Order: sequence, then C-alpha cells, then structure tokens
Amino acid sequence: MATPTTEPSGPADLRALLGDEPGVELRPMFGTLAALVDGHVFAVAMDDVVGVKLGPDALTELAAAPGSGVVRMGDRQMKAYRSLPAGMPSAERRAWLLRAREHVASLHA
Repeated sequence: MATPTTEPSGPADLRALLGDEPGVELRPMFGTLAALVDGHVFAVAMDDVVGVKLGPDALTELAAAPGSGVVRMGDRQMKAYRSLPAGMPSAERRAWLLRAREHVASLHA
C-alpha cells in the first residue's frame, strides 16, 4: 500500500502571499519555486520554508524573529537569505516579501 505524500507548504505559501503582486514573477528554479523582480530572485520556497533575500540590517532584524533561520540550498548556506517564521502572521510575512522585492530591485536599478 502506498504511503500518501504531503505537498510542501512553502510553494503554496509563496503563491498565496505574492501570486497577484504586480511586477512579481513566480517560476520554478533550481528545483524549487522562486519569486523574481525584473528577472532577479528575491524569495524562494523550499519544502516548508519561504526564504527572503535582504540587506545586512534587515537580515539582522529578521534573524531576531523567533523561528527565523538560515536558508540552505542543499549543503550551501544562502548568506543573504533568512526564512520567514512559519508562525508569523500572513500580513507580516507579505511585508517581509515586499521588503525583499524592494531590496533586490534596488540592487539592479
């Protein structure tokens, strides 16, 4: 008898939080779902984690949030990314995603 599998929550969370945001493209990348602005990744959904790319000050701020962690892709630590705590309210998670979008857009302006 086959064991039922559960779809990871990260991609569904990312779609729910950003799916209708103007200027944001969601697409598969590196075996996961990525959110891009002007062709540049600002968020990733891996398994049950949503990670955001932020500048140093914002990374420190998010690191202080209970449940936020380092984002890893395989064995590699993604130093510019932090995970959004699963228990964080949706509005706050969306605010962090929009903050990450603005950060990445500013790097490539």
